[in-house]
Amino acid sequence: MPEIRLPGRPGDPEFEAAYEQATQGQGQKAVIIDLPGLALPKTFGHAARRLEATMEWLDFDEATQQKNARLIERFLQMQVDPAYPLTWRNTPVEHLDADHLRAIIESVFATNRTVAKHLLVAIKKLLWVAIEVEKWIKPQDDPSLSIRVRIPKSTANPAWPIAIREKFEAHHPIGSAPRTCYALGFWLGNRRGDIASLEWDDLVLEEIELFDGSLETIEAFDFRQQKNRNRHGGREMFIPVVDKLAQALVPLDRSKGGTVLKHAYGRPFSKKSLTGMMAHWNKQAGIPEGYTLHGLRRTFGTYLAECNIQARAIMEAMGHSSMTVTDHYVREANKKRMAVDIARAINEREAKRDAMKQRIPLRVIK
Repeated sequence: MPEIRLPGRPGDPEFEAAYEQATQGQGQKAVIIDLPGLALPKTFGHAARRLEATMEWLDFDEATQQKNARLIERFLQMQVDPAYPLTWRNTPVEHLDADHLRAIIESVFATNRTVAKHLLVAIKKLLWVAIEVEKWIKPQDDPSLSIRVRIPKSTANPAWPIAIREKFEAHHPIGSAPRTCYALGFWLGNRRGDIASLEWDDLVLEEIELFDGSLETIEAFDFRQQKNRNRHGGREMFIPVVDKLAQALVPLDRSKGGTVLKHAYGRPFSKKSLTGMMAHWNKQAGIPEGYTLHGLRRTFGTYLAECNIQARAIMEAMGHSSMTVTDHYVREANKKRMAVDIARAINEREAKRDAMKQRIPLRVIK
């Protein structure tokens, strides 16, 4: 408690007056302490604190948590009205309507469409807390239901056309580090982290009973993906070695174990270094910029779709967590098939017309 010194002695008028003021709290300035993380009930600040305690949030990896936390904080610091200091942090969730939300997203969309899309996703997480976790508002009152942010399809990391693949293969012989990296990326559809960390111990022989009842001994890579390794241990993968990949692995030294991909000094590549190395190897082969290691993964997905593999099987082969990305490969392959069918129909129709023109008309003589 603060110490208050009173003038005079008990019984003196000045003492009694000061004593009365002290006991009644008069003349003292209140000290306001701003508690860190303090949030008013049912506000967006409250929703943000509640979100961080949900199991859905805790299940995100650290990078995802940090990204969403930055976007949420950006939203919380926005003023509801530029003329007033009130921010969305201290505003009840029920006061956000579709018009307000659209104005917020459109202001960001004007400068960066991708950030606008991610900001909307972050705000949706706060609304999810208000609707599903705390029941502050009803599902039909969700202001984000009518708002969508569409961004142009990314042109980065395109699939490698056949001509580009053949050019790379012609320059980098089997047994070299570039060719090994290329083979692992293409024929396994792996991400760069998995390519860098894949070990000879992950290569196994297993006897598999196939759907037709026959038994076959399969050589396959059995491993866990690096992605989400800290979140739930990583997705378990079992990818059989196809003939082209087996040919690329034959000349490699397996006696010392360790990673399959090694540089000239016999040590593994780091995940980050593979991006730069692939750009360097492409330059050596005279391949234009833009064809990346992740592009080989997309090439694998496209290849499977063009082989008419079912979407579920493609999802499992590539280790996708949902069908969203997988469906893209299937749609693209089907578009090409339909285009080919159209071209064939046109060719057949025109061939019939040409044949009709070449026929000699019959004359009937009575």
